[in-house]
Amino acid sequence: MAAIPESYLDALRAAGLLVSDPYVPTHVASPDGVFVCKPASAAGHSLPNYELYWEPEGVQIDAPGLRLHSDGERWFVRCHEYVPGPGPGDFRNEWGTPEEAEADVLDFYFGSPVRMDVKRRAQEEEEEHRRQTRHST
Repeated sequence: MAAIPESYLDALRAAGLLVSDPYVPTHVASPDGVFVCKPASAAGHSLPNYELYWEPEGVQIDAPGLRLHSDGERWFVRCHEYVPGPGPGDFRNEWGTPEEAEADVLDFYFGSPVRMDVKRRAQEEEEEHRRQTRHST
């Protein structure tokens, strides 16, 4: 597997994103990959009532996290929140270069809102279903 060049990780950090230390090379899902999140303090797309924390710093994040990794030839950007999944808005994009993968991460958080809107609509539908279920019992 291929480690992600630090210059791309630095570009994600410069955009205000949080980037984990690289996973160990034997990691099953994302060898040598990283986890990327958008803190609530950064501008960009978010989901209402989405509240997780980046540990150990305790920084609140307000949007789904992404996994970024390579198999040595291709670069992958993956959002997988549903288990077993995939669920609404989950995706796995494959790119030929790290530049394209970096651009995909930045687009998810700061560019076109289309992918985040799918997740937002699914979240709203789940909340409505819970409200209806509570009121019907």
